[in-house]
Amino acid sequence: MRGPDITVVPLNTALVILAVAGAVPLAACGQEQSTPHKPQAWFHPAAAPRLPLRVAADLVVKRAQFGILETTSEGEEHFVPAKDIPAEDGQVFGWVLDIDTSRSSLHWQEHLKLPRPPADWGDAASDPDVLIAADGRSVASQGDDLVEDGELSRFYWALAPGDPAGDYEMDVAVEGKAVAHFTFRVSAPVQDKPILVSNGSRGSAARRRASPGPWRIGAGTIAWR
Repeated sequence: MRGPDITVVPLNTALVILAVAGAVPLAACGQEQSTPHKPQAWFHPAAAPRLPLRVAADLVVKRAQFGILETTSEGEEHFVPAKDIPAEDGQVFGWVLDIDTSRSSLHWQEHLKLPRPPADWGDAASDPDVLIAADGRSVASQGDDLVEDGELSRFYWALAPGDPAGDYEMDVAVEGKAVAHFTFRVSAPVQDKPILVSNGSRGSAARRRASPGPWRIGAGTIAWR
């Protein structure tokens, strides 16, 4: 996984601040427009929040979508809603929130839980702005991002060799309030992607970060800002 186990305490919509003793700082594969903060909270809503949800007087989350990025032959990257993620090395996944607000940027928090620990956390393991839980199955991160065309999005994670098959969970909070709970499935363990080199020999693809942002999403298409 390119991209923290600490006990996750169920909540309704609030966040519980947990001690992070023993947590390992992670590296993320992130969007460069994010303003990171050292993660200090793990959260888990009792159920998927019902949307639209008024987070504040000037902030409503209207819709939450989870999915992957697919690259066209022209090199454009498109957001595709999905619950089944192809078990492919380098497959990027993340979320998009439709937002009604006058604010130019918002603070988000994210918790990703895997069915089992990955073979390693790749670049994420050295990122001071991401935390790996003590059991190695989950990570937490947070930051601030711009609201672009009524959307807040994050495409930070990419599958990597050694990531397990099974059911994954991701929770998202905005301005301290849980706004989305996603479940998705990776059908098979992620394997190294063989590549051909000039001398004809084969080797394993190196671990890659998710393509760096910033992203802009509009009409389902992601492009550089």
